[in-house]
Amino acid sequence: MSADALAQVLPDGDVRGLAHAFATFTEATRRLEHEYGVLRRHVDQLTLELEEKNRRLAASLERERQLEAAALRQSRLAAMGEMAALLAHEVRNPLGAMELFTGLLLQDLREQAEPLRLARQVAAGIADLNHVVTNLLEFTRARQSAEAADGTMDCRAVADEALRYARDVIDANGIDVRRDFGPGDCVARGDATLLRPALLNLVRNAVQAMPTGGTLTVTVARDGARTGVTVADTGPGIPDDVRDAIFTPFFTTRVKGTGLGLTVVRELVTALGGVVDVASTAGGAAFTVWLAAA
Repeated sequence: MSADALAQVLPDGDVRGLAHAFATFTEATRRLEHEYGVLRRHVDQLTLELEEKNRRLAASLERERQLEAAALRQSRLAAMGEMAALLAHEVRNPLGAMELFTGLLLQDLREQAEPLRLARQVAAGIADLNHVVTNLLEFTRARQSAEAADGTMDCRAVADEALRYARDVIDANGIDVRRDFGPGDCVARGDATLLRPALLNLVRNAVQAMPTGGTLTVTVARDGARTGVTVADTGPGIPDDVRDAIFTPFFTTRVKGTGLGLTVVRELVTALGGVVDVASTAGGAAFTVWLAAA
């Protein structure tokens, strides 16, 4: 009923009282709506804060879980590393004798084609075993090298040495080697005795990625405050689904692989204060070791 209709049926005093009551009710309703809005916003804010705290708590618990898992993994790796080092030391002595005697046998059989071929296969097997043993020892040594970043080294000379040490597998696989050594200073901070086995592993991996032949390119160049050594192959590249796992200890996609080669590379380069970048396409893979320039 409208105010005019009320005015016709109610006395003036009652109309004024009723109008006042309506006004009071309306004001009370407005205040309640305002207070409800304030309360609703406050509740929403508290809900957001609670969700944020829950998210942080969950992230903290997940981080703690990851740290515990990493600590357990590191502990297991350390124990495995110590055991591997002991075994490697025990194996290296007889292996060295086998390598020496096989070398003498190769000299004696140089005029006998078939026995020489068989002896070379034995020598290649011994070289592979020696490489595995070396990786086991380097894996342990890299973790114990507290002063590996001290000193300086010519990365071009170290790359040349790595190629020379890998000459047997390079020749055996018919690999074409290209050197792209940049001009100027290519000196980096670090210990060459750690960089050399890292590059040797990268070279051997590149060769193994090209079993039917291909091109191995080693590039050394300075880029501002850092020096880079890149080992690139023309193999099939690295599948996307395993790229994140290639540096994991004992992970390998090869039937005869140990899964330590790239792990050793990362450990040695980390000990040198550097990083390893990986690039891969269908036309091959490239690993670049970046070190602080001296």
